[in-house]
Amino acid sequence: MLILVLGGAYGQGKDSLTGLPVMPAAETMLAGKSYGFQPVQVPEGTVCKSRMRGDFYALHNMNVKDKNVKVSAAVAWYDAHLSGFKKTHGYVDKGPQNAGHRSQTAFYNSSGTIVVFITGEAAGQGEDSNTYGIGYQRYEPGISEKTIASMTQGKIDCK
Repeated sequence: MLILVLGGAYGQGKDSLTGLPVMPAAETMLAGKSYGFQPVQVPEGTVCKSRMRGDFYALHNMNVKDKNVKVSAAVAWYDAHLSGFKKTHGYVDKGPQNAGHRSQTAFYNSSGTIVVFITGEAAGQGEDSNTYGIGYQRYEPGISEKTIASMTQGKIDCK
C-alpha cells in the first residue's frame, strides 16, 4: 500500500511558496531528463498595502515538458485541481510591461491570500492561445476580490 501512495505522489509538482499543485506541463526537462519544477522567484513587493511573494513557471520556455498547452486546457486543469478556489477572467491590452494582448485567468482562495494567474500568449481577444506562464502569488494580508479581478485587466484597483 505504501508503494502505491508514494507512486501516486511522485511526479506531482507542488509550488514551494503556496503548496498548491503545479500543472505537469511546467516540469523542467533538459535532454529528456526531468529536473522537477523550477519556478523563477518573483521579486517581493507590495500590492495594495499587502506583502506579495511569487513564483512564475514559464511555459513558453523550450525547457518544459509541454510548451504548447492551450489556455483553455490550463484553466480546465486548475479548475479540477484547485477545489474551493474562485475564478475570474480578464484581458490585458498592450501596456508598458506587456508584449501584447494577453488573456489572464486568476484562481484565488476566499481570503485573497493565495492567487494563481494563468497568462496566455499574445493573441486576439477571445482566441485560445498557448499558455505563456503560470504565476503563484501569496499576499499578507489578503487582497480583495475586486483587486484580484482588476489585476486580470492589467491594472490594480485597491478600493
